[in-house]
Amino acid sequence: MPPEMPSQPLSFLDGLIVLLFIGGSLLIGYFLSRRARHSTDEYFKGGGNMGWFMLGTSMVATAFAADTPLALTGWVVTKGLSQNWFWWSMVPITMLGVFFYAPLWKRANPQTDMELVYQRYSGRSANALRVGKALWLAFPFGCVNMGWVNKAMTVIINYTIPEFPRLPLVDSLMLWLVVATPLSSQVDPQFREAIQSGQLQPMEIAYEHGLLRQPAFWSAYQSGAYGSSDLSENNDQARQRRQEGWESLALGERHALDQPRAMQGVPPEAVAEGWDAFELTHQIYLISSTVNQYKVLFLLFLVVVAYTAMGGLWGVMVTDFIQFWVAMIGCLVLAWLAVDRVGGLESLFSQMHDLYGSNRAGAMMALFPQEDAASYGLFTRPEFWLLILVFWWSYAFTDGGSFFAQRMLSARDERQAALGYLWYGVAHYALRMWPWLLVGFVAAVMFPHTAYPDGGMPSGALAEAGYVRVMLEVLPTGLLGLMVAALFAAYMSTISTWVNLGASYLINDVYRPFLAPIREQRIRQQKGQQDFAFEESHYVRWGIVATLLIALAGILVALFMNTVSDAWFFLAGFNGGIGVIYLLRWYWWRINAWSELFCLLSLLGLSLMMYALKDATVAQSSVVLWEGTALAIPVASLFDFPYSLLVTVPLSVLLALIATWMTPPTDLSVLKAFHRRVQAGGPGWRTIHRLVLQESPGFVAHSPLNVRSLLLWILSSAGVCLWLIGLGKLIIGDAFVAEPSFPSFWLGILLLVIGSACLIAVACWFPRKAPGDNPSTS
Repeated sequence: MPPEMPSQPLSFLDGLIVLLFIGGSLLIGYFLSRRARHSTDEYFKGGGNMGWFMLGTSMVATAFAADTPLALTGWVVTKGLSQNWFWWSMVPITMLGVFFYAPLWKRANPQTDMELVYQRYSGRSANALRVGKALWLAFPFGCVNMGWVNKAMTVIINYTIPEFPRLPLVDSLMLWLVVATPLSSQVDPQFREAIQSGQLQPMEIAYEHGLLRQPAFWSAYQSGAYGSSDLSENNDQARQRRQEGWESLALGERHALDQPRAMQGVPPEAVAEGWDAFELTHQIYLISSTVNQYKVLFLLFLVVVAYTAMGGLWGVMVTDFIQFWVAMIGCLVLAWLAVDRVGGLESLFSQMHDLYGSNRAGAMMALFPQEDAASYGLFTRPEFWLLILVFWWSYAFTDGGSFFAQRMLSARDERQAALGYLWYGVAHYALRMWPWLLVGFVAAVMFPHTAYPDGGMPSGALAEAGYVRVMLEVLPTGLLGLMVAALFAAYMSTISTWVNLGASYLINDVYRPFLAPIREQRIRQQKGQQDFAFEESHYVRWGIVATLLIALAGILVALFMNTVSDAWFFLAGFNGGIGVIYLLRWYWWRINAWSELFCLLSLLGLSLMMYALKDATVAQSSVVLWEGTALAIPVASLFDFPYSLLVTVPLSVLLALIATWMTPPTDLSVLKAFHRRVQAGGPGWRTIHRLVLQESPGFVAHSPLNVRSLLLWILSSAGVCLWLIGLGKLIIGDAFVAEPSFPSFWLGILLLVIGSACLIAVACWFPRKAPGDNPSTS
C-alpha cells in the first residue's frame, strides 16, 4: 500500500527557493517595463537588437515546457524510447530553417510573422488570411499549446503542493469553476448538485482527513487497482485488496466500506446508487484535488502574466534565459541522483529486464522501433517511417514561423537570427533531452508500469507523473526546491512566450490594422480633430489587455485535456500539410493568399470529417494495407496520428495547389517589392526577377539557395542526429542487445566524433557576414 505523503512535500527551505525564483521573475519584468513601454516594437520585438545566444536560448526555453519531461517519461513505458522520433524527425526541417529561411525572415522584418502576409500577398484575400490566421494562432493553436503545458503543470502541482493553504475566496471561485466546467466530468451529477446547493463541502472533508496527500494512490485507484466500487462484482481477492486500500486511508479507520451514506458531512442524497465509501471518498478527492491544482495554477499564471505584461518580449527573453539554465541544471542534478538511487546504469537496466522481460524491455529501450513493437503496444516501424518520410516537411511552421519567427525578428541582423536558430537546433535535439529520459528510465523501475492483479494497466497520466514522483523520492531538501523552481521555470518560459505572441497577433494583426482605424475615424468625427491618431502607448495598453485575454483562454483550454501526449498528437494531426505551403511561399512567386486559406480550410474540414467518421464502419475495419510488410497499416488507423497524415497531407496540398492555379496571382507590384526586399531567388522567382531587372538593371538577389547553404544544412542535420544517437548508444550500451555485432560504447564514441566534426565544419564555414545584411536594391 502506498505510504502516506507528508502534508507538504516541500520543506520551508524548498518553498523559499521557489518563492525567491518567482519574485525574481517579477522583478525582471518590472525593471524592463519602462523599456518595453516605449513602443510596440520594443514590446513585441525587443527593439530588434538581440544577440544569437540570447534569442536561441529563449527558443530552447520556450520549447522546454513543463509538459516535455512528463510526456517523455510516460513514453518510456507506454510507447517506448523510439516514440521520441516524433520530435527527433524535425531535425532536418529545423536546420533547413537556419540556412534557407532565417535570413529571409530577418530581411522581411515584419512586426509579427502574420504581418508577412501583406508583404507577400495582396487584395482582400490577404486581409482575410491575416485576420483568420492571427485569430487561429492566438486562440485555438496557441491556447492548445498553453493548454497542454497547463495540464502538465497541474500534475506537478498535484504531487509537489498537494495541500496549498486555504484561500477562502480563491477556493470558492475555483470550486465553482470546477463544478461548472468539464473539469468535473468524472464526478457524478447528483454529487455535483449537492456541492452547488451548498449541502456538501468537499474541501473541508479532504483537508480534514488528508485525502490530497496521496496523488499516486488515487491515480492507481482510477486505473482500477482496487477493483470495482460495486462490491458484488469483485472476487474475494479484489474485495480484500479494496478493503486494504480503504483501511489505509484516515477515513477508512472511522467508516465501514459498505456504508457510504453514514459518512459525516455527506448528505445521503449525494451518494449515487452502487457506491461504497471508497468511491464516495474518491469523488471528494477528484473535486478537491482539482480545486487545489487550479488554485495554484491561477496564482502562478498571475505571476507569468504580470512580468509578461510589464516587460514585453524583453521581459520574456531575459527571464527565459535565466529560467532555461536553472531548469537544465536542475534536470542534470535530478538525472544523476536518480540513476545513483537505483544503483547505476547497469543495475537500472538489469531491473528493467527483470520487471518487463528481456523482449519487452529491449523493445522499450530501442532507439529505433523493433519488429515486435506492435505486440507490446509500442511505437511501430510504419509510424516511424511516416514521421521520417512525411511529417517533418509537412507539419505547421516548417519555415520557422510562430515564436521562432518572433525571436528571429528580434535579432540584431540576419546572421544573428540564423546563429540563434542553429543554437536552438543543437541544444533542443542533441543536448537537453537525455537527462529527462534517464529519469524516465528510473521511473520505469521505481514505479513499474505493469498490470494490476485484475489485468488492468496504469493510466498514461500516471506514467507521465513518474518524473515528478522520482523527483520527490530522490532529491534532498534544497535541491527539491531547486527542481520545483526549474519546472516552474519551464512552465513560465513557455506560457510567457505564447501569451506575448498571442497578444501580438491580436494587436498587430487584428486590432491595429482593422479595428483601430475605425475607432480613430469615429473620434475624428466626434471631436473635429482630423489629424487624430492613437499614440503607441495606446497599443501597448491594449497589448496588456490582450495578454490577459490570451492567458485566461489558455487555462480554459486545459480543462478539456486528458494527457499531454494526446494533445501533442491532436495538434500534429490537424496541421499536417500546411507546412508544404509555408515552405513554398518563400521560394515560388505563384503561391498566393488563397493557397494558404484553402490549405487551412481543407485541413479543418478533413480533420472534422475524420473525427466524425472515426466510429463509423470504416474505422472498425480489419483490412490492413500492405499487409505482411514493414509498412503494414490498418485502415482503421488512418483516423489517428500519424497515419492520418496519409490522408490530410496529399489532399490539403492538392486542394491548395488547385486553388493557386484557379485564382489570380498576387499583384505584381507586391511581388516585385517582396523580391527586392527578401531576395529569396531561385527558379521559383525567375519570372519576377526578370521584371525587377527591367526596372533596376543592377539589382542582385543574394539568395540562400546555393551549394554552401546546402552543404551546411546536410552537415548540421547529420551532426545533430549523430550526437543524439551517439549519446543514446553511450548511455544504453549493449544492455538490451543479446549479441551485438559492434560494441555500442565504441559506436557511440564514433558517432559523437563524426557528429562533432560535422558541427565544427558548420561553425568554420558559417558565413561571417550574411550577404543580405546590406541588400542591393539599386
